Amino acid sequence: MDIHAACMHQLMLWIEDNIEQRLTLETVARRAGYSQWHLQRMFRHHTGIALGSYIRERKLTASAIALMNGHMPLMDIAIKYGFESQQTWCRTFRRMYDLPPGAFRRKYHHSLPAIDGPTSLLILQPQTRQAA
Repeated sequence: MDIHAACMHQLMLWIEDNIEQRLTLETVARRAGYSQWHLQRMFRHHTGIALGSYIRERKLTASAIALMNGHMPLMDIAIKYGFESQQTWCRTFRRMYDLPPGAFRRKYHHSLPAIDGPTSLLILQPQTRQAA
């Protein structure tokens, strides 16, 4: 593993440890010690996904897991994962999962799929959930 790949891996673990915080590109770049532009370019090169998209998808995945495994009110989940409002979270969640959070909870409550490998890097995709 080259030094940049190792750096990206460590950064992804740091993002996971701080997923409930407000993670801006500026904050993440400062943590990594690179300019925003350079970090975004390196991240995309090593992962194939834009850094901002990765953070958003990880927050949505974490919120989907919270919906499947608990009874926390929707507003609390939206706030916990740093969305500006419940409406913003619902709109973004629906775009990724084709269901609003409440319907997602009703459909998938207590149905977390078997996970192979570390959950810290899991991004739930609608196709894999439905196929399981």
